[in-house]
Amino acid sequence: MLFDLIDLSKLRRAVIYGLMLLVLFILQDLIVSHITVRGVHALLIPAAIVAIGLFDGGRWGGFVGLAAGFLWDLGLPDHLFLFTALLAAIGFFSGALGKYLLHKGFVSYIVLVLISMAVITFCQMFRFLFFTDTDAAAVWQTGLIQLLWSLIWAVPIYFPCKSIAGRPLG
Repeated sequence: MLFDLIDLSKLRRAVIYGLMLLVLFILQDLIVSHITVRGVHALLIPAAIVAIGLFDGGRWGGFVGLAAGFLWDLGLPDHLFLFTALLAAIGFFSGALGKYLLHKGFVSYIVLVLISMAVITFCQMFRFLFFTDTDAAAVWQTGLIQLLWSLIWAVPIYFPCKSIAGRPLG
């Protein structure tokens, strides 16, 4: 009776996405964080959230983005709920745009990752641009490097996410 209430295909998909995000968190923290360009680290998780939203819809993207953002914010004490809000919104809007406006292909994915990374990078730079006495040109240069470096790492994330979304799990 209880098992009749549970949709096992959705549960399987949630477990697979959870495992994929766990692998991406480990890759981002243990491997990619040591590969820097001018001291800047790439971000992998936003690209995965864009792919999940684009290929599986806004509900999946928003929910997985909320969970991933909350876990990411737990490790970053100086960003209080920044990634929780941003990743949930990115996942939801990627899904909405994928459903009503964009083709669910590689070009749309890259454009959405570029826009999402630009928003995340600006939110990270905001306090340095407006509330501290730092060189604005250096902050913008660092932000641009992070955006482009993360965009390069987004390419290999596309293929497993599209594979998971395209596979019926029932």
